[in-house]
Amino acid sequence: KGLLRFMEMENHILYASFHPEHNVIENLGQHFMKRFPLQPFILHDKNRNIAFLFYPPQYEIVPISPCFSPTISTEEKQYQMLWSTFFKTIAIPQRTNPKLQMQYMPKKYWQDIIEMKP
Repeated sequence: KGLLRFMEMENHILYASFHPEHNVIENLGQHFMKRFPLQPFILHDKNRNIAFLFYPPQYEIVPISPCFSPTISTEEKQYQMLWSTFFKTIAIPQRTNPKLQMQYMPKKYWQDIIEMKP
């Protein structure tokens, strides 16, 4: 089990980056092909610098630059800003408990989620 969060790029393609311990990109890609059969998406394995590109009905796994950064849509930027604001607003600084956070969301996922970005 793990966490993968998609964001919408300007061209309406979904994009998700992740840092898996093992090479699971094809299995993960197949899973999301079944969940989103009509939605183009990119899964970016940042540990191996490869990407699973799905443009219905075909897919391919290609090398990708380690410095690739998607151009996200304006609407996506607004959602990210709203989510970050919500996350910071509901937090009680005096009750911050990183150990408890790590129980529910392991630290290895933090680099890929908007809540933990400064």
